[in-house]
Amino acid sequence: MTARDAIAGVLLFAGVGIVLVCALGVVVMRDALDRLHCLSAASFGVLLMAVAIVVEESFSLIGNKALATAVLLLLTGPVLAHATARTIRIRRHGDWRER
Repeated sequence: MTARDAIAGVLLFAGVGIVLVCALGVVVMRDALDRLHCLSAASFGVLLMAVAIVVEESFSLIGNKALATAVLLLLTGPVLAHATARTIRIRRHGDWRER
């Protein structure tokens, strides 16, 4: 086992751990808005897994696609969470703009 394998294993373990804790938080939380807070941190776990793939495979086609996927999830996750929270708020309390 090389140092490269060990680093990739630690990054992969940390990434999977973050995603599992976030999934547990989604299951445990009662309100949809609380679930969004737990779900938003999962994209950092995906980023750690993508970095683990890059450490293992280098900057190849596989590594580049893993990084592109992680960056896409990292950038679009907050937008999706905000849109979902806004929709929940409008459903519960009506339109937020003044009429």
